[in-house]
Order: sequence, then C-alpha cells, then structure tokens
Amino acid sequence: MKDKMNDCPGVAKDVKSSDPCVIAIFGITGDLARKKILPALYNLFKMGLLNPRTRIIGIGRRKYSNIEYNEYIKSSATDAAGAESQAAADFIAMNDYCCADFNLPYEYAGIKDFLKKTAVKYKICDFLYYLSTPPADFERIITLIHDSGLSKPDFLDISCAGAFVRVVIEKPYGYDIDSAKSLNRKVLSIFSEDQIYRIDHYLGKETVQNIMIFRFINGIFEPIWNQNYIDNVQIRVFESEGIGSRANYFDRSGIIRDIIQNHSLQMLSMIAMEPPASMDADSVRNEKLKVFQSMRPFDGSNPSSSLAAGQYAAGEIGGAPVPAYTDESNIDKNSETETFAAIKLLIDNWRWAGVPFYLTAAKRMPERLTEVIVTFKPAPHLIFNNFCHVSEQVSNKLVIRVQPDEGISLKILCKKPGFEMGLHTVSMDFNYSSAFDGALPEAYERLILDALNGDATLFMRSDEIEAAWDYITPILNCLKNREVKVKKYAAGSLGPELCGFFGLNIC
Repeated sequence: MKDKMNDCPGVAKDVKSSDPCVIAIFGITGDLARKKILPALYNLFKMGLLNPRTRIIGIGRRKYSNIEYNEYIKSSATDAAGAESQAAADFIAMNDYCCADFNLPYEYAGIKDFLKKTAVKYKICDFLYYLSTPPADFERIITLIHDSGLSKPDFLDISCAGAFVRVVIEKPYGYDIDSAKSLNRKVLSIFSEDQIYRIDHYLGKETVQNIMIFRFINGIFEPIWNQNYIDNVQIRVFESEGIGSRANYFDRSGIIRDIIQNHSLQMLSMIAMEPPASMDADSVRNEKLKVFQSMRPFDGSNPSSSLAAGQYAAGEIGGAPVPAYTDESNIDKNSETETFAAIKLLIDNWRWAGVPFYLTAAKRMPERLTEVIVTFKPAPHLIFNNFCHVSEQVSNKLVIRVQPDEGISLKILCKKPGFEMGLHTVSMDFNYSSAFDGALPEAYERLILDALNGDATLFMRSDEIEAAWDYITPILNCLKNREVKVKKYAAGSLGPELCGFFGLNIC
C-alpha cells in the first residue's frame, strides 16, 4: 500500500493555468513542432492549463488552405482515439496559420499584421514567440522580430499595461563558445534575460526535476553527497537509433554538441550543485553556474586521459542489420563525426574534489537509456573476505533512471539465504509507474507552461550557456585537430574498448 502519511501533494491551485496569450510558432511544419510542441499544447489544453482564449499562430513557408491546416493540426496534436472529440475540435479552433518565409525581412510586415489583427480581435496583449527552426536561423529571426517592431507589445492599438513578450529558443544554443557569445549578445540586445527561455527538454523530465527533491528533502543523502563518500558519478545518455533524417545537422554537430554540451552537463549541474537559498529561478541557476565555473579545464596536453570518441560501424539492433554511420543517407564516406563520446571531468571545489564525473553519450547502443549512476566508496575493510572470497572491493550504487522506466534504485549487498556466508547484490527500487497513478507529464508540457507563466527555473541562463561551451569547445577543437582518434564500434555493441577506456566500465 502506498504511504500517504507524509505526502505533500502540491494542490491543484498551485499549478497555475496560463493567461490568454498569442503563441507564435516559427517553423510550425517542422518535426519538433509536429511531434512535441503541438501535442504538448493540446495536452495542456485538455488538462485545463492552457487558457481557452489563447491563440496559436503557426508560421511557415508551406501553403495551406484552412481545411488543410486544420487537418495538419489534428493529425499532429491529437491521437487517433481523440481526434474527433470536442476537446480536439476546440483546440483546432484555437489555431491559425500565417504563410510566410520568416528568414525574409519583407515578409515581416505580413507577419506583424497577422499577429496584430489576432491580438486585437481576441483582446490579447501577451506574446510568446517559439523558435522551432534550424539553429542557424535563430539570430536572423530574432533580429527581424526586433526590426519589425514585434519585440514589444506596444505595436498593438489597444491598452496593454503589464503585457509581456517572451521568446523560447531551442537547443543547440550556439555551435561553440564564440557563436554562443555572439548569439547571446544579439538576443540580449533585443530582449532582457527574463524574457528569454532557452529550452533543454531534459530539464522538464520528472526524474531530472526529482534530483533536487531527492537531494535536498531526504536528509539521509545530503550528508554523504560529497567526496568523502562518493567514488565517481556516471551520466549516460544512450540511444539505440541512428541519425534518422538529421544527417545534415548531426554530421556538422556530433554527439558532444548534440547531447553532452546540453543534456549531460545540465544533469551534472543538478547532481553537483549546492543547495539554493530558495527555489526561485535565479537562486537555482546561480548554483548551477557555480558548478560549471568549478569544472577543471580540459587538459589539451594529454587529451586521451579524459576523452574517448567513436563512430558506429555496421551491426545489429534488435536482431535487424543496420548500416554504418558513413553509409547513412547524406553522410560523407570519410566523415569522422563522433557518434560516441566519453569525457572524464573533475570539479574543483570542496564538495567534489577528486571525484571523477564520466559523461557518456552514444548512438546505436543496444538499448535506449538515460541514467545517472552514483558509485559510493567501498567499506574500508572487508571483514567477510575469508567467508565470501570477494576478489575486489564492492560498492553501493545509486541509479537515477531518467528514461525509460523512470525511477531510482539503490543497489546494496545482502546475505544469500542459506547456511553459507554468500553475498548478493539487490536493488531497493522506486518506480514512477508503480508508485503513482497516471502517466507522467511530457517534458515539453511542463516547460511550455512554465514559459507562459514566466517561470524560468528550468531554463538555461546566458552565463550557464557560455560556461558550458567554455568547457566543451577545447574538447571539440581536440577532435577537430584529430588529437584523439575516433574509433569504430559495431552498432548494437557497447564498444568494450571504448567503455573501459578510463579503467572503469563506463558503459
């Protein structure tokens, strides 16, 4: 039976539904909008968290009639079972389409007129611009939003005291430290920091959010959450898929830019941060920034001591053959883009001095999983060695499973039943699906609602972005200059040579 005695349920009134807003999605016909943003908005609407007076304006180059666009919204936002429901019909009615090329300056007169007429008609003053576009377009779109007068709500002919304009920018935010700084300069010259919502959807995942609850509410863990008791921390982001239709983007980026620079480092910051003074956005982000600023710079004089890289060759996933990376569509046969990377990272502060953090990310692994493994130091003396013939030290492990099967498990050793003194590793498990009723909210649902409500806690601040790129850029330069060899590993394998590279089985 579930223990309800100490529940702090977070009563429904604390979940603030959004005020009416004009949400303009640049790149509405792209995969991100179709697969993530529109379904998230629809689910928020069904839950009563998206104000029914909200208007969603899709902006894209594709030509649609009203009927065609309504069908696009229906097929994107709703599942087959609910496509004909009244909720689906009401949501579809909240959507309009503005056909325009958002990269062309002269198109913004039409975009501005469309948004203005919508806002005046429905008496809405607040605007959220969502850049669901290729990263190369971010700076240009931001500039054109400003040049056309859309960066402030005063372009409307109605009174709008206290109104807001906010912008959501997807990752990757920059390509390296120089491009990230350039983008920050441009965006911050137009919008203030509290108007900018740089999104990393991993921060919206329940298990990632739970890291702070786990650490700072449960008093048994914080006293041992330091270099005195923790031996190492692994952060693993594995995908069984290849690159799919993202060849042009991925071959230019690689797994370090795609995963480690953002998802992995954000999870690291939440594992390693000090307790914030409060849960307001800046208090949390200040502590995350301190982690990034404490990371020891990458040692370029001996790169192979803290970096391993690989690229998948042909192999099998789930019993089916899959091609090598260089045989994927639109990939150069001589490409050396990494699809596997493992980084050994140190944090030079009192809490974490000497504790290695291993950040590993890869494509074409045997299974899809994201998890954090905290390995504690072993007992100082094995008094049972004479009985159990333990050949090596044994350690407890705390595993935070982000996906799939979200949950937390603590691995401990116990005695096997019987007359002999035998040891066996067992898990004390918490699983979201068995502990709570109902499905977990999707990350984009939480983050979009937070952006509408002005809560930036789970979004990345400009100084966080630059600090992360400041650490990662020398690693990218090392690979670019071929100072570390990109080795091959068979798709569907764990790559034992790579996984044991630091003298630890990091896979």
